[in-house]
Amino acid sequence: MTLDYILAGIASFVSLLVLWVPLARGMNLFLRARVATRRVGGDELAQVREGAVEADAQALALLFERVESESQSDTQDPVGAAFIRDASRQYVVNEYESRYADPIAMYANILPPIGFVGTTIGLMVLFVSMHVANDSLQLSALALALSSSIFALIGYAILEGLRIHLYGRLQRCLDAVG
Repeated sequence: MTLDYILAGIASFVSLLVLWVPLARGMNLFLRARVATRRVGGDELAQVREGAVEADAQALALLFERVESESQSDTQDPVGAAFIRDASRQYVVNEYESRYADPIAMYANILPPIGFVGTTIGLMVLFVSMHVANDSLQLSALALALSSSIFALIGYAILEGLRIHLYGRLQRCLDAVG
C-alpha cells in the first residue's frame, strides 16, 4: 500500500516538474513586466523631458515620455499634439505587448496542451496496467492523468490572470504620466 502512494506522488511530482518550465518562464516575464510598468516620479519625467538623462528601457512610462517629447518638439498644432500623444501611447502599448503580454500568453497557452499530453499518457498507462493487474501502477497512472490536467489548468489561470492584471497596471502607469 505504501508503494502505491509513493508511485502516485512521484507521478504527480513529474507532471508538476514538466509544467513548471513554462510556468516559471511566464512568472519571470511577469516580474520583469511589473518593473516595466512601475510608476515613475516627477523628477524622473522632468529629466527625460529635458533630455538630461536617457529614458530607462525598463520603464514604459519613461519610454512614453521620451517618445512623446521628441515628437512634440516638431509640432505646434493642438490636433497634431493630440495625435502624437495617442501615437506615442500606442507605441508604448505595442512595446509592452511584444515584450511581455504576448510571451506570457504563449507560456499560458502552452500549459493546457502539455497537461493534455500528461493526461493521455496517464490514461494509456492506466489501460495497460488493467491488463497487467497492477494496482500501484494503476494508481500512479491515474495520479499522472489527474495531476497533469489540474496543474496545467491552474498554471494557465494564474498566468492569464497576471497578464490581465499587468495590462491594467500599464494603463494606470500611462494615465499617471499623461
